[in-house]
Amino acid sequence: MKRTVSILSILMALVLMLSMAACAGDTTTTTPDTTPTETQVKNTLADNEVMNIYTLKGPTGMGMAQMIADEADEEDKDRNFVIAAAPEDVSAAIINGDADIAACPVNLASVLYNKTGGRVELLALNTLGVTYILTNGTEVNTIEDLRGKTIISAGQGATPEYILTKLLTDSGLEIGKDVFVEFKSEHSDVASLLAAGEAQVALLPEPNVTATSLQNADVKVALDLTKEWEAKYGTKLVQGCIIGRKDFVDAYAGEVDEFLEEYKESVDFINTASDEAAQMIVDAGIIPKAPLAKKAIPNSYITFITGEEMKTLAVENLQVLFAANSASIGGNLPNADFYYNYTYVD
Repeated sequence: MKRTVSILSILMALVLMLSMAACAGDTTTTTPDTTPTETQVKNTLADNEVMNIYTLKGPTGMGMAQMIADEADEEDKDRNFVIAAAPEDVSAAIINGDADIAACPVNLASVLYNKTGGRVELLALNTLGVTYILTNGTEVNTIEDLRGKTIISAGQGATPEYILTKLLTDSGLEIGKDVFVEFKSEHSDVASLLAAGEAQVALLPEPNVTATSLQNADVKVALDLTKEWEAKYGTKLVQGCIIGRKDFVDAYAGEVDEFLEEYKESVDFINTASDEAAQMIVDAGIIPKAPLAKKAIPNSYITFITGEEMKTLAVENLQVLFAANSASIGGNLPNADFYYNYTYVD
């Protein structure tokens, strides 16, 4: 009997030891599932995919110059930058799907939103007003000083005309009676007339402002319409923006956010107006000469505004354009889904 109890005791002890050993040796940990989810896959471009980005010459494209330079140095390129000749080229590229992201005038962004049935999103504002009143041989210090004068300008039926008309009218100057506006087909035509002394007052954007003043030292900047706008209406004058095709933004939101983060860094660098920044603009094909680019940067109001501030400013400016000519923004003010929800975190 004692032998039986002894054997049972030994067996129980062995079982207990084995159990303890098993517990002590169980050091396995659960390996996290690193398989990308469907959302993660959607937000990442495949190896054979590229993001097609269209921009314009001048201030609208200047803030992107460092990104273009960085991409040129990459071995595995996943961004394709296209410098478009005119806003119409950007419009066509967005509509037919050639462009995933584009820089364009704010009013064109609204036009495209309406034309595509809401398939365009506003990602960021990238330039404030870049338009100036220049003089040659006459003195203008205030809007009132334009009374009795003839202003030559390009951009009839576009944002420059509506901005000028709004400022003149709200300052008590009736166009065709108190002040006269003569439109030319191209900014270069306006610049040539002013530089040659054949016109005394002109409305021009950057970089035409800098180019004209470099050509003729008698040409002076009389009024910065961005400052005039802010003083009169208490809000920023916005002219340029970054947009995305909604299908692309929805599918690759992670890529879009990364693009915007790098775009902000590019804007900050370009605004240093350094020799390197100016050369990047030239190398990208946005402005032809580095001295011109360097001098134009501080006057080009290159910026990066997203989130609620972007929405507020865009709405305020689009309402002005809508009141002037509803067709200038595509017939209707965009709905809330036009505004992309992104805020840069430093």
